[in-house]
Amino acid sequence: MAILPLEKMTLIAHADSKQRLLKALQQLGKVEVISCNVPDLPLACAPESLSRLEERLSAVREALEIIRPYDDSKQSFLAPKPPMTREQLENMPERFAEADELIGKIQRFSADMSASKAQRQRLRNRIAMLEPYAHFDAPLESVGSGRYTQSLLGVIPAEGIDAYNEIREKYADSAYFEELGSSGKAKSIFVVMMHSVHEQLVGELKSIGMTEAYIKELTGTPRDIIADAQNEIERLEAHENELIETAKELAAQKTVLQALEDYLLNEIAREKCFERLGDTSMAFVLEGWVIVDDKEKVTAAVLEAAPEAYIAFRPPADDETPPTATKNPKLIKPFEAITNMYSYPNYNGVDPNKIMAVFYFIIFGAMVGDAAYGAILTIGAYILLRLKKPTGMFRMVTQVIMICGISTIFWGLFYGSVFSIPDIPAVINSLEGDGAMATLAICLGIGILHILAGICVGIYMDIKRGQFWAAIFDRFSWILVIVGGIIMLIGTLTGQPFGQVGSYMAIAGALILLFTQGRSKKGIIRKATSGLASLYNVTGYVSDILSYARIFGMGLSTGVISMVFNTIAGLMMGTWYGYIFGIIVMTVGHVFNIIINTLGAFVHSARLQ
Repeated sequence: MAILPLEKMTLIAHADSKQRLLKALQQLGKVEVISCNVPDLPLACAPESLSRLEERLSAVREALEIIRPYDDSKQSFLAPKPPMTREQLENMPERFAEADELIGKIQRFSADMSASKAQRQRLRNRIAMLEPYAHFDAPLESVGSGRYTQSLLGVIPAEGIDAYNEIREKYADSAYFEELGSSGKAKSIFVVMMHSVHEQLVGELKSIGMTEAYIKELTGTPRDIIADAQNEIERLEAHENELIETAKELAAQKTVLQALEDYLLNEIAREKCFERLGDTSMAFVLEGWVIVDDKEKVTAAVLEAAPEAYIAFRPPADDETPPTATKNPKLIKPFEAITNMYSYPNYNGVDPNKIMAVFYFIIFGAMVGDAAYGAILTIGAYILLRLKKPTGMFRMVTQVIMICGISTIFWGLFYGSVFSIPDIPAVINSLEGDGAMATLAICLGIGILHILAGICVGIYMDIKRGQFWAAIFDRFSWILVIVGGIIMLIGTLTGQPFGQVGSYMAIAGALILLFTQGRSKKGIIRKATSGLASLYNVTGYVSDILSYARIFGMGLSTGVISMVFNTIAGLMMGTWYGYIFGIIVMTVGHVFNIIINTLGAFVHSARLQ
């Protein structure tokens, strides 16, 4: 099968060769280091350099994040990082000084920009605070406590105007009130009052919601202060524009920081391995998992880095679960992305990708079901792979869509569907007459084969574990029930005598379930009830089979939506400008249909797995 056999490696070497060995193993990339589990042997501590590396990485990432908004390079999110050779990676320490200088410039830019923006905001706040008093033509330093009087500037809210008028009349003999203007229904006021009524008058004004202007340390008239603030804001904006140009120049040098980030991530990953090593004052012990076919490469790399090292391999113990490594043909490999979205196969289980890929290929194509759409998906995905060279999971998904586009072409020709153009020859036209029922039957047939394939995988796994009777009683019995039930149904509907053979198969499977599913229970009653309860699972299998009707539904929706856009576009065509609008409608409609149905087919095909 595609799950590769692994063995556990134990490596013992002198403490002086620790860095060399870990670096050699990291470059080889063939060992998954695990925490050492040797009794009475303490684990090593992380080296002091780890914290310094993490601090430097944090500074690099912070610098990259600062200059990211100012990066004018129109780089696609699909574009891979610039490649680095091993020599370039190892020589990165020589560029530390250059990188540190660049980080320092970026940090100074960030500090200057933040200070400028903060100052600009303070000035805007000052302008907003003084605007209600723009018509006050006396210097602000004259407002406040005098020899005989006290004065203030404030704003009376709309709901307090009536109360303000009453207060104004009440203190007409001991205070002077001047209205400076209004904003909406609120009023700005200047009040000069005798010292004797200051405390009482201010208290009453604040009780009706008056907001007193905070003008300490301000000198000059409000109009002059506002004008000075506006001029300073303009100067700060010009300064920020200069800083932005500087930031763009710094962003153009980001490759140095990106390379340093990769280098630091590699170094940190290696330094963290120290915490998994068993350690003594003179030697260390490393344990890890290695694919059997890679043992010679690992041994050669270890002995080259540390000739005195001792290295041994052994198969996994019964209580150990190694990580899973799979190897599949090129056409199957991309479908690992679908499996890995759920979970990696268990090391002691079965890699489902070979079987799953076949059914995914068939189901995806049947769901989209248009030959033109399939050609667009295959060609478009191929161009994307060639030009953008995506990596990782996105690359695998793109490859899946490219491969499944071929299936879509075949199913589209089977349905006679090419952009839903009428009168194209078809094997079965799912939109006409009995074609819909025939298509639904085909989809349910695919579902039956899919479920039977899953049961067969279960039989294989039971036999692999040495549970032969479980394979017969718990798995094969359901094959008899399902296949027998279908043969019986077809025979009954068509009046053929082979239906009776199906009934015998279904009854035999049901009897096996009835008399074996309670074999682990104690007592006749518990055994009998467990057997009867197991037969209820037939409803689960029926509902599972019926769920494959979504293949028919998805394929039908693709054709119907495509036909609707064609009809709308056809109604527009008649004049020269009608043809233009019609072509636009068809283009936009079919692109939308491709996107939405490809997404739906991708998700629903995965769910059916």
